Amino acid sequence: MIKLVSKILVIMMRITDNQHRIAKEDFVTEYPNLSQALLDRTLDNLSREDNIFIFPNDLMNSSDLDKDQKILETVNQEIKTGNVIGFLGYGQERLTIASRFSDESNDHFLHYLLQKVLNINLTSLDVGLSLEDKLYQLLIYLFPKYLQAALRKGLYKEYQRFSHNDSHVKGAVDVGNHLKKNLPFTGNIAYTTREFTYDNPLMQLIRHTIEYIKIQKSFGALLDSNRENMAEIVRVTASYKLSDRAKIIRMNKIKPIRHAYFREYRKLQELCLMILSREKHGLGPQAQRVHGILFDVAWLWEEYVYTLLPKGFIHPRNKDKTDGISVFSVGKRKVYPDFYDRERKIVLDAKYKKLEFTEKGINREDLFQLISYSYILEAGKTWKAGLIFPSMEQSVNSEIGKVVGYGVLLKKWSIQIPQNASSYSAFCKMMENSAEIFKAIIDEEVGRI
Repeated sequence: MIKLVSKILVIMMRITDNQHRIAKEDFVTEYPNLSQALLDRTLDNLSREDNIFIFPNDLMNSSDLDKDQKILETVNQEIKTGNVIGFLGYGQERLTIASRFSDESNDHFLHYLLQKVLNINLTSLDVGLSLEDKLYQLLIYLFPKYLQAALRKGLYKEYQRFSHNDSHVKGAVDVGNHLKKNLPFTGNIAYTTREFTYDNPLMQLIRHTIEYIKIQKSFGALLDSNRENMAEIVRVTASYKLSDRAKIIRMNKIKPIRHAYFREYRKLQELCLMILSREKHGLGPQAQRVHGILFDVAWLWEEYVYTLLPKGFIHPRNKDKTDGISVFSVGKRKVYPDFYDRERKIVLDAKYKKLEFTEKGINREDLFQLISYSYILEAGKTWKAGLIFPSMEQSVNSEIGKVVGYGVLLKKWSIQIPQNASSYSAFCKMMENSAEIFKAIIDEEVGRI
């Protein structure tokens, strides 16, 4: 699709996650800049080297996340998408990757997952905005999460140079300013000081973002729930002036945070710049580099499934090295299934894949993964192991088969994602119904009815 934006010809394309059969030759011809910037590059590489905001990778820095997954991967001269959705731009080229459960104007599924996993109210997104606009609006909802993550490192402090003109000289005399301001001599002397302070361009940028969000419709409650953090930022940025916003934005673009220790502040800085600059159309300086917002839906799906499981399930975390299962009798090597419960004799993996149209189908990798988990857990004939995935047309509750040896039963379960909902609120009601059906199935599987 081609449209005119501010008298500039913009080429737009909408695709979905887990989509195959996009001809590479056609894509490269139509989108030369985006293809060069994105093809076969990993999330981790894009997050570190480009102006792309990736959730939750940029927030959590967790090895639970598949950082090696690619946005666009070449397979036999065709391009396929994975478990990442969002918006990307480069010059006049625009690419929207929507969830496969979305329609042309709404991605209720993404909004619902974010709401359930992050406990934020997204009802204000249910308006006549484009998918791109809604993705950028989501940044405001994510701001408190990124601010909280940064503040765990403490308030950001750096050396700043301040200019003074009084009789209490405490620093280096500024001869140029002194001659400008103090002739004839009146007793004042112009001088500069170098101070280690919280009132610096980065903290000012955060303050400007807070003030910007305050005046946006429907976002008041978002700030109300984070009053302490907001108040702390306001307290240390005494020199804040609304009129300085453009200057502060410019200073932060010129001087991004580089130190690895302040990684969370670097990501918060990027988020604030995206919110304040509103450069989503890629015009101006942004035009010559790739930019955008991406969401790792596989992670969101896993965390959402966890909210539906009965209490008692263990949810191992790779990064924290918690609740893993030892592979060897001696040694530290462990594996980390998504969920398991020894008492209820079940191990589960959440998969954001198209699995609904093959009654018993499961790919080789997923099959071996379930079998290995089952073996290490010494899962016998009374055990079950299975995959949980989202489906579109039907709710799946099927057997894959019994494993020879231990005899564990392998299964597939799905949560049906509603289609053609008239509004986001209607989608939520339908989704809650799907969730209840799934919870009843799992309750029956583990013998809790």
